[in-house]
Amino acid sequence: MHASSRAALAAALAFTTTPTFAQGVGNRATAEEIIVTASLAGSLTAPSDAEARRTLERIPGAIGFVPAATFADDFTQSLGDALLWTPGVFADTSAARESRISIRGSGLNSGFERRGLTVLRDGIPITRASGSTEFQEVDPLSIQRLEVYKGANGLRFGATALGGAINIVTPTAASLGTPFEARVEGGSFNTIRGSLQAGAEAGVGDVWVGVTGLSSDGFRDHSAVRSWYGFANAGLKLSDTVETRFYATLLQDNFELAGALSLDDALNDPTRAARPTTIPNPVPGRPPIVLDPGPEADDWDRNLGVLRLANRTVATLGAVRLEAGGWYSNRTLDHAITRLAGIVDQKEDEIGAFAELGSLSGAERLPFEWVVGVQANSASTNNRSWVNNFGERGALRAQSIQDSATLNAWGQLDVGLGSQVRLIAGTQFAAARREVTALLNTVSGRASYRQLSPRLGLLYTPAETVQLFANVSRSFEPPSMADLTAGGISPFAPLDAQSAWTGEVGARGQLGILAFDVAAYSSFVDNEFIDQLSANGRTSFTVNADRTRRQGIEAGLDLFLLDRAGPAGIGLVFRQVWTFSDFQFDDDARYGNNRLAGVPRHLLASELRLDGRAGWYLGANLRWVPEGPWVDYANTTKAPGYDLWGLTAGWQITPALRLFGSVENLFDTRHIANVVTVSDQSRERAAAFTPGQGRAVFVGATARF
Repeated sequence: MHASSRAALAAALAFTTTPTFAQGVGNRATAEEIIVTASLAGSLTAPSDAEARRTLERIPGAIGFVPAATFADDFTQSLGDALLWTPGVFADTSAARESRISIRGSGLNSGFERRGLTVLRDGIPITRASGSTEFQEVDPLSIQRLEVYKGANGLRFGATALGGAINIVTPTAASLGTPFEARVEGGSFNTIRGSLQAGAEAGVGDVWVGVTGLSSDGFRDHSAVRSWYGFANAGLKLSDTVETRFYATLLQDNFELAGALSLDDALNDPTRAARPTTIPNPVPGRPPIVLDPGPEADDWDRNLGVLRLANRTVATLGAVRLEAGGWYSNRTLDHAITRLAGIVDQKEDEIGAFAELGSLSGAERLPFEWVVGVQANSASTNNRSWVNNFGERGALRAQSIQDSATLNAWGQLDVGLGSQVRLIAGTQFAAARREVTALLNTVSGRASYRQLSPRLGLLYTPAETVQLFANVSRSFEPPSMADLTAGGISPFAPLDAQSAWTGEVGARGQLGILAFDVAAYSSFVDNEFIDQLSANGRTSFTVNADRTRRQGIEAGLDLFLLDRAGPAGIGLVFRQVWTFSDFQFDDDARYGNNRLAGVPRHLLASELRLDGRAGWYLGANLRWVPEGPWVDYANTTKAPGYDLWGLTAGWQITPALRLFGSVENLFDTRHIANVVTVSDQSRERAAAFTPGQGRAVFVGATARF
């Protein structure tokens, strides 16, 4: 299909109905999901999907609810892939399994160590005390559901940043529903992935274990992935009112880095790795001087190992619920990159604890509900940088000890104002410390940050299946250690914390064949984190801008055109999601009212899916970015837009055996998946663009026994 024809078809599909599809609380579950969630009761430490949805419906703000079934049949490699259909979330791919996830503009300029979001597993943070998150720690095959708390809606998880929080819920023996589940899949780029899950319940205890292995050569040269993941949890019911659950994570995620390309290379030779970095030779007639031989010669890669142990204990005492726990994490990172950065070697130990006390959700003994909580964690990292000598460690160039600590305390009151209106008022105190102790060839430094952030919201339920909400809140984001040290390769450079006031209104619910989840927000941000180029033009570092403004719309609707109609029980669902992001400087001394770089203004996604009662389905989907994001804050260079088409299919052959497959980027469209944001240089010829994956086909099978 010609590109112009595809664009015209994209416009037709995007606007033939009201913008649709959201993995939000307001969207209707399918008949199969209703049956499954009704049959699987939760517990004190592991609420079921249905119980979690009811809790989320009490939040006066935009929430995403993503059951694993919505992405299980796709070749979902990363957390970003699992969130592609969630309104307000922009997820792109920077390398192999690494995504840059931005909610309401969070982490616009962050590199591999992402900031702007609090990410939790089973309500316990995996976001580090330093303020950054390793999305490499997430295995999509070991997820029961995702809960997305946008902005201040994540207050009860200690989330302070404008982006909010993402809670990854791990399966248990009860939610697995079978003693064993095995999965195998493979396809393009010599990709193969296998997963095995096992669960058992006996008396007052239960245990679940999940293991995943992935091997792929990758779409680009020097982009292979070799990873394995292990997750486990064990629950013990101490009494009818007390339950404790232990969690364990053990993983090793390794992938090669292909590097960024010029725009010309990214569109015309997208499978290549980055070119060597050269400068003209001052001696006439001599060849250029090679500053960096590139990713293949110096074997750029990122290898992360994680050991994590955690506990969560819940007790109900009359009309009061007490929850407490703690965690320990050990992370090792071996990260070979450019000659300038060298080989970064980090070893980190982190400990944390939390406690929360509140009234039981839904309890009618009081006219209001309340909760108070506290969360604290600290980490110490031995950060070393070695000379990268063709992929081998050379001399030790720099070493420092990086210490970080965070403290969050919160309280919230939920008051009923009649039968249809609820007032939710809360506040959060957050404090953070970042400290670098120089040991070799670097600079010591220390910074502390603190802020009190109030929140006020209203939730109006005019009908049983419709909710309207509004809220105003303040957010707070101290710089991560990666911001303060340019990822550990530069001296400590203090920054101010980023803060914002945000107003939000929205609606969610179901009206006949239509399910909807829509929100609009506006944020006034102080001390926005942005990138600047260093004097040598070869690296970037983070600085504070003046005021910026972010406003946007997060809209999704599902249109159930056929609901198991006819003798064959045919279901036809048309879904869309539209994310509008209008981010700009506010009379900045340098950039005026320019647009912020990194995220496109419009993102539309559509799916038309046909289901049969016999257990089969066929789907066609579209991801459309009419115009790509700005690359630089001076707004001189913009990535091109694109439209990506895909197909999905599946067949439940027997209750125990399921086959599935997908075709990604059906028309092999060349596009830009990620950009490196910079200050005020035209980057059209510079290496600032990551090409997106070409056409790919994946098939797989799941067996339950």
